[in-house]
Amino acid sequence: MDLIGKDAIVLQDGLQITEFRPGILTWAMQNPTALIFDEYDAGRPDVMFVIQRVLEVEGKLTLLDQNRVITPHPAFRLFATANTIGLGDASGLYHGTHPLNQGQLDRWHIVATLNYLTPDKEIAIVQAKVPAYASPEGREQISAMVSLADLIRTGFIHGELSTVMSPRTVIHWAENTSIFGDVATAFRLTFLNKCDDTEKALVAEYFQRCFDQELPIDDGNTILY
Repeated sequence: MDLIGKDAIVLQDGLQITEFRPGILTWAMQNPTALIFDEYDAGRPDVMFVIQRVLEVEGKLTLLDQNRVITPHPAFRLFATANTIGLGDASGLYHGTHPLNQGQLDRWHIVATLNYLTPDKEIAIVQAKVPAYASPEGREQISAMVSLADLIRTGFIHGELSTVMSPRTVIHWAENTSIFGDVATAFRLTFLNKCDDTEKALVAEYFQRCFDQELPIDDGNTILY
């Protein structure tokens, strides 16, 4: 109903009448709108089949209850984003996602993959998000943070780590560093505590490479140096 619409009781001339209220998809199709379905691979099957009708060549949407056929506006565009490529997630990192209908995937005209940003671009974004680092010294520290994030991502790809560091996490790390005044403490609170205990030593080694300092590791009972 959120996508297609539903009947609602409204007041008109002092009388209660039933009126169809279009859903977001029905409304967007009739306007010069770019509609984006985020977390596309988490959609329920009954909802996904509604979208499949719109992905046909002509892309018309039939409202059976209204005896109407909606022809899309010439400037209407439909996008979707997902963390998987429609094959499901066996790793468990993106719990709640589902394999997508291959017939539906085949109806998308363009599929693009967005990889991690280049280091220079990621550094610029972190500096823009955290004004406290808008200086040559700040850029140098952010550069070390991004270098550590790249090492962690490489370790994740090679199966050495089960937790990956996103650009969002780097931004949080920079924000926490400006709060706590210590890059190691902020890193531990932002990322290290999310890692499996068996992987913390490797993450600490990556940290030492990038910052040339030891990272204390809390195993739950003692602090290891």
